[in-house]
Amino acid sequence: MAKKNSIRKTAAKMVIDIFHKHNAYDEATAIKVEEFKNLKLTSAVISYTIGNLINDGVVHKTDDDRYYFDQDGWRKLEKKVMRGYGLLFIVPVAFIVIFLVIQFLL
Repeated sequence: MAKKNSIRKTAAKMVIDIFHKHNAYDEATAIKVEEFKNLKLTSAVISYTIGNLINDGVVHKTDDDRYYFDQDGWRKLEKKVMRGYGLLFIVPVAFIVIFLVIQFLL
């Protein structure tokens, strides 16, 4: 069961929870945008969030203007984000190691 929406929950998580609630994982189970009306978000934020999820390949739109969540797209996005965070950690550590090696050799 999804946790109650709170200030700590991101807009993306709130939108994705609606897809999970309705088991909207393919074209046959896709949901209309009206299913998001009870979220405590403005329609502009909901639209922006869904648009970003579509651009990231996590949400797909059907020809009849319904939407569904792509589990594989979500996994790909998670891997992409984790690689990005990994680089944020690895690059500074590499520079520090190189700096220390250069200092040691001089």
